[in-house]
Amino acid sequence: MSKTFKWIYTVIFFILCCLPLALMPFVKSNEQIEKKALTDMPAYLKDGRLNLEFSDQFESWLNDRMPLRSQLLTSANFLKGELMHVPSSNVIVGKDGWLFYNSESADYMNTNAMTDEQVAQVAVTLSLMEEKITSQGGRFTFVPMPNKSSVYGEYMPVFFPEGETHNIDRIQAALKETGVTYVDMKSVMTENKDLGLYHRRDSHWNYQGALLGYNAIMDSLGRPHETYADASYTIEKSWRGDLDKLLYPAGGTLDDQYVYDIDFKDFVFVKPAAVRDTQEMLLNFMSDKEQGDDLFTTENREISDGSRLYIARDSFGRALLPYLIDNYQTATFKRTDCPDMASLEPGTDVVYEIAERNLSRVISTAPFMYAPRRDASVLPSSLAQGGTLKPVFENAGYAWRLYGALPELADEMASGFTDPSAARVYLVLSKDGRSEIFEAFPIYESKYLEEEGNRGYSAYLSKEEGLSGSYQLQIVTGGTAYDAGTVNFE
Repeated sequence: MSKTFKWIYTVIFFILCCLPLALMPFVKSNEQIEKKALTDMPAYLKDGRLNLEFSDQFESWLNDRMPLRSQLLTSANFLKGELMHVPSSNVIVGKDGWLFYNSESADYMNTNAMTDEQVAQVAVTLSLMEEKITSQGGRFTFVPMPNKSSVYGEYMPVFFPEGETHNIDRIQAALKETGVTYVDMKSVMTENKDLGLYHRRDSHWNYQGALLGYNAIMDSLGRPHETYADASYTIEKSWRGDLDKLLYPAGGTLDDQYVYDIDFKDFVFVKPAAVRDTQEMLLNFMSDKEQGDDLFTTENREISDGSRLYIARDSFGRALLPYLIDNYQTATFKRTDCPDMASLEPGTDVVYEIAERNLSRVISTAPFMYAPRRDASVLPSSLAQGGTLKPVFENAGYAWRLYGALPELADEMASGFTDPSAARVYLVLSKDGRSEIFEAFPIYESKYLEEEGNRGYSAYLSKEEGLSGSYQLQIVTGGTAYDAGTVNFE
């Protein structure tokens, strides 16, 4: 190799390396592509001292703004995904052009199997929520939305073997045993999969799948509703899937979308208020822009029966919006996996929808709901004595909050919960020979407790319960009573 050629090679190499930086002033921001706020330029000094994290922060800032980044990612992902079939950008390239979230592979292969105790905790948590809603004259249903691979697993790559059991199936079995109302959406979707209910290039159902799901939800609530069975539709290749965007940010393949010709009832947005173009706002909330859709409320101008809906939902709930708005006088949509159950008006119907890949979040943080009072009959006639516990007790302003950890069980015991009720947790507050009993959520508050754990309890005690002064506290669960010291309601 001649010396001249080496020099030319070196110069070209450095030009290519410097080209993205040289183009930064002339290329539009990546903020239009990234579904997040771009990293701010870091400061050399922080709190009067040298910022030791400057290099990592600067790298994030530079990566977010690198010119031609989307084109480079698109090229790299094409090579890794389409040619090498290696998951990239959290996307699995399946057969016949089908794309899947890499994060749902754990559910598909059952490598994230929950213990029987955790499954029981989910069932008990949801049973307490339904008890609250039905006691106030409303209806409740839980909607575990199956991952796309749970319905169209035949398009998963062969090196992702399907597990024999799945969390969603075990949870639904526990819900049935506990008497919780739920929609077996996995069966609904699977039995009608030949209709093509999920997008090939997106992680969600298409509008045909959503219409089928809406009817299943309303049937589960037992509420009369429009079925839109005779609605005509056209299939348009107009949908840009979220997985396709992740894989090919510079431009990919459009997907089929079912566009229905339905004359929906007139409605307005109560929250946010003063929306000028109702349809434009609705289309924004139904898209994947995720702008301002955390909480909003609608009012149907053609319904006056006082019907109310509260739906805790994730991104699957976007496609349900027009149907639910069309069938309730008022409908509130909250994007969360931790529902607010305390502020609902009596008679409100509640739908709790969450994707299969996020089912463990049901027991990651307790819903905001006051702990129900119980009588002594809920306690076993004989209790084994456990050790002592150190609860967290605090005045949250609107309520007393009490939570903490329970002793961890041996693996064989955590996997032997044949009766979900064994996961129930009771707070026994004793004073002057009398006991006040409340049921807590069987949830370990991982966000607030410093140590890792899977067993815990969490409760909001209403200040209208009349608790005052000092009480001896016992935590009772699984036939064992634990001494938790004294709590003072002052």
